[in-house]
Amino acid sequence: MYKLLLLTDFSAASEHAIAFAQALFADTATNFCLLHTYPIRLEESYAGALMLAEDRAVAETQLRQLKEKITQQPVPDYHTYRTMVALGGPVGAVDELLTDEQFDLIVVGASGTGFAELFGSVATGLVRSAPTNVLVVPTRAPITPVQEVVLATDYRSVNHTESLTFLNELASRKGANLTLLTIEKGLPGEPLSPLTRDVVEQAFDSVQANPYFIYDDDALHGIDLYLNEHRTDLLVLIPHHKGFFDVLLQNSVTRSLAFAPRVPLLTLYDGEQAMATRHQSASQPERPAALPAF
Repeated sequence: MYKLLLLTDFSAASEHAIAFAQALFADTATNFCLLHTYPIRLEESYAGALMLAEDRAVAETQLRQLKEKITQQPVPDYHTYRTMVALGGPVGAVDELLTDEQFDLIVVGASGTGFAELFGSVATGLVRSAPTNVLVVPTRAPITPVQEVVLATDYRSVNHTESLTFLNELASRKGANLTLLTIEKGLPGEPLSPLTRDVVEQAFDSVQANPYFIYDDDALHGIDLYLNEHRTDLLVLIPHHKGFFDVLLQNSVTRSLAFAPRVPLLTLYDGEQAMATRHQSASQPERPAALPAF
């Protein structure tokens, strides 16, 4: 069973992202966890504590109403839903939650209305820090069958082929066409090692992966060119988790795309922590959630 963490601020953008996730996993057993966070109040007085309690009560009520709303339509018996509230900002709350419970995917809506890409929206923060896969759904993304999936990769940057398992299963389940898009800097004809390509392509053992090359000195521009000319229902990236100075220089292609995505964007976590957790979960029971559910 897949476990999805659905972030909601009760906006139209977050509700659309939830509906997209429900459709994407309509054909498989899934546990959906709705998470809402509310801010910490600075007041240390008794009145401040009362306001925090009121905030939580309101959030719990809104979550129950949202759960009722999204399950009004007929939902499969193999879908389960739970709700959760947390104190603090969304990114920090998710980071804390993931220390106690593993999710296969975090889903968040994106409207591109953050103050700036540097400090970014919730989506960019999750892509940068969360040790699991993240799906960013733009508000205008249609909820239609996923038929064309594009993984933008340079092959060389894949650290663990296990990180491709989620994508392999998703594309296979949907019967989707999978394109491996490479934006190469330099002139056409510069060879990529066949061994490097084989290692990545062999990870897709249940779906055919078709390579596609674009030569462009700017990766973002190259991806935009592809999106302009080809139908893409889901764009997939493997982000490089860079340091603070890379953020200042805005050197992250993934972060730029997550801030205002043109199409639904799936980022695959390729770090050691996720690999260890996935191997461990096969032999050990799940740990309880860090925050109370109802």
